Amino acid sequence: MKYCKEQGIRRFLTTPYSPQQNGVAERKNRTILDMVRTMLKSKNVPKEFWAEVVQCAIYVQNRCPHAKLNEKTLQEVWSGRKLSVSHLKVFGNIAYGHVPAQQRTKPKDRSKKYVFIGYNEKTKAYRLFNHITKKVIMSRDVQIDEESKWKWNKSEKESRSMEIDTTPAMRDHETSNEEDEPLQPRA
Repeated sequence: MKYCKEQGIRRFLTTPYSPQQNGVAERKNRTILDMVRTMLKSKNVPKEFWAEVVQCAIYVQNRCPHAKLNEKTLQEVWSGRKLSVSHLKVFGNIAYGHVPAQQRTKPKDRSKKYVFIGYNEKTKAYRLFNHITKKVIMSRDVQIDEESKWKWNKSEKESRSMEIDTTPAMRDHETSNEEDEPLQPRA
C-alpha cells in the first residue's frame, strides 16, 4: 500500500468471495476454463494434464483476433507484428518427434511416439509428453497425426497408462526404441 501511495497508484480491492466485482477477469477465466474442459474432453485426456491444457489454451487465445482490437490478435498488438498460426495443432493427438542423431545409434529409430500437449513459449518448439518416462520434452521436428488420439487407460498400472488408437494409415509409421516398450495399436 505504501509503495502504491508513493507512486500515485490507486488500488481498488474486491470483497472476498465476490468474483462478480471483477467482471472482466472473471469472464476471461470462464472463457479459458471452457476451452480447457473442451480440450480435455475432446481427446479424453486425464485431468492431471489441466495445467498443460491451460497453457495451451492461453497460447491459442493470444493468437485469436479480438473485435476490440480491430480484429488484431493480442500477440500482434503486444509484439507489433502479424503472427502466423500455421503451426497450431490439435491438443492431445499422437505426435512423432525426431530423435537427434546424437541421441541414437544407426539401427535405432529416428522418431518416437509422444502425445502433443502444447507449445513452448520461449522457442519455436512443441511440447510433447512421453508416456513411458512421464516427462515432457521440447521438439521442433514433429509430425502430428490429427486423425488419431491416445486412448488413456486408467485400469492398468501407471507405467502402462496409455494405449494408442491409430488410423490404418499411421500404423506403417509406428516406431519403438530400445528403452521404450512397444505400443500396441487398436483395430
